[in-house]
Amino acid sequence: MGLMQKLRSGTKYIIWILILSFGLLWVLADTQVFDAMMSGPQNMGEVNRTPISYAEFNQRVNMFTEQHRQQTGTSPDTEVRAQYEEMAWEQLVVDKILQKKMDDMGIIVTDSELVDMVTGENPDPFIRQQFTREDGTIDRIALQHAIEAPENREVWIMIEQELRQQRRQQKLQQFMQSSIRVSDLEIEQEYKQRNSRADFRYIRFPYSDISSEDIEVSSSEIRSYYRNNQDRFLRNKSWNISFVTFPIAPTAEDTTRTIQWLADLRDEFAAAENVERFLNDNFSETRYFDSFLKPSDVRTEHLKAYELQPGEVSEPFVHGDRVHMIRVLEDRPSDQLYVRVRQIQLHNTDSERRRASDIMEQLNEGASFSKLAADYSRHRQSAERGGDMGYIERTDKPEAHASAIFNAAPGSVVGPLEGEDGLYIYQIVDRTNREIRFADLSQNVEADPFETVQRLANEAEDFQYFAASDGFVEEAERNEYTVEEAMATEGNPFIPGLGQSRIVLNELAVMRAGRVSNVIETEDHFIVFKVNEIIPEGPRPMDEVQSQIETTLRNQKRQQMVADQARELRAASENMEALAEASGRDIGQAERIRMNAMTIPGVGRETALVGAAFSIPEGQLSNVITGRNAAFVLVVDQRRMADVSEMTSADRRSLRDELVERKTETLGRIWMDRLKADAEIRDFRVQQRLMQPM
Repeated sequence: MGLMQKLRSGTKYIIWILILSFGLLWVLADTQVFDAMMSGPQNMGEVNRTPISYAEFNQRVNMFTEQHRQQTGTSPDTEVRAQYEEMAWEQLVVDKILQKKMDDMGIIVTDSELVDMVTGENPDPFIRQQFTREDGTIDRIALQHAIEAPENREVWIMIEQELRQQRRQQKLQQFMQSSIRVSDLEIEQEYKQRNSRADFRYIRFPYSDISSEDIEVSSSEIRSYYRNNQDRFLRNKSWNISFVTFPIAPTAEDTTRTIQWLADLRDEFAAAENVERFLNDNFSETRYFDSFLKPSDVRTEHLKAYELQPGEVSEPFVHGDRVHMIRVLEDRPSDQLYVRVRQIQLHNTDSERRRASDIMEQLNEGASFSKLAADYSRHRQSAERGGDMGYIERTDKPEAHASAIFNAAPGSVVGPLEGEDGLYIYQIVDRTNREIRFADLSQNVEADPFETVQRLANEAEDFQYFAASDGFVEEAERNEYTVEEAMATEGNPFIPGLGQSRIVLNELAVMRAGRVSNVIETEDHFIVFKVNEIIPEGPRPMDEVQSQIETTLRNQKRQQMVADQARELRAASENMEALAEASGRDIGQAERIRMNAMTIPGVGRETALVGAAFSIPEGQLSNVITGRNAAFVLVVDQRRMADVSEMTSADRRSLRDELVERKTETLGRIWMDRLKADAEIRDFRVQQRLMQPM
């Protein structure tokens, strides 16, 4: 009997004693067998037994992170990096699958093809990009020197590998496209669908006319639906978690620090000759804009510029989550007058008219217009700014309002004035006929990485440590932290309350129920969570989906009831007008609806209605058509079917190209899905995370 058979037969303890007696464990230790066993998989994964190595995985992730740095100027946070790791894995899996498929199909790139891609008459776009002169020709001498330079040897090996791979994939794509056929009949059908039109009238019977509360659904119906439709309620593995977040928000000290940083630059900003360079050198969040602006075009955060004269620089000031410092560069007279106003908008009702009188009394007694606007104005956007509307032109307001506003002096109050959408009270803030050119040196107020962020990190780490030993909820209550709950689902990085969080999903994959996570840092939060329950994949229990099933059955019954009522009315009506009178409904009109239309103006997405408009005889009252949100009866007044004989050769070529592209995309997606389903994919990333200390 062999060793494995003995182990299976229950004699494993005897075997281990024998091994110990001969000192074989020491031999195994000397050969580092156990070190290899404990170190886990030696690659990130395998595809059809071809490894995905750490090196190529990290190289792909680094490529994404470098692109991120170039585009944003910052390194990706842990959450974004987790997303890049997922993208890298998916790409490498596809690459390995395609490599094997191309090998099986015998798709190769010869050395002569590769040479032609580099030094041929029409080199690869990458080579052309690197060695093209200003006149558009290839600098052959520079290309040859680059090829022959010894220090470029490793670089050229990498370039050749990449070019060879690209060319192989091009051949594979060409092979796929060569198998795609688009018939003349398909082209003609596409032409008809795009160019055929129908005009029709319809009567709509909305399902919402019957209240769902008036429809009863029995428990036996719910159970029957659940038994017959369990495949609709399948779920992936999921986790119930409790979590505490520590928002990374700037403090008052962070705001003060940013204000001081700008204040220290005030004299330099005022003296700078090249203002654009100064903004760039000091990493201003507001880009340089070298044009004059009308007062009415100036954004709210830049209105302070009109308090300055050319050459003056404002003190730093806070607007939203950004600190600004403005320098007026130049001004010039405008051909019209602009007035800066604050407004309070009220509804035109008796109670609101009384409120307007009360507001006017308070203003006459010296109350703050901004405070009253914030408290009472119905125009919420301006109310948040104390009613400030910025500078307006005369044509921005009705003539009666504009005359009162533009004839009033700064500081005065005008109103209440009636308008089409309510009552208005205005305060005149300023009048000007200047257009200005200015620069804004601005910085976002961000949490200090050494004080604010580190303090929050320490708080999160302390909470994590004591939550793991003393209890998650207990420790949160002791520190008055808010505990929230959420469900996370395998394969879906969106977690309610946390948003998109691939890194949390990755952490969950290696955790057991009852465990508390490490501190996870995202761009704007630290997160600590506890796994309350791990729910395996499979059908969701009926009690979880009962309300969903009940809603579905109510909607089905409601749809059937509305359709039956419409059929009764339709059977008793000879024409559209009689049906409209009997049902008490209006007749809708749809004109020039395409055969391939997905929506109908005023109706929405009702493809069944479009299909009927091109299938029933003209002038005939249709049967009841059940759509997504309503039942319909229609009459086609006119249908103009496209004549394929009017197609030009250019039309045919264009449609053929579009159909080939559409088929190629669809075929490629289906083909790739089948290849992935047939491939042997082994993902060791979870084991790698398990090997990391918790």
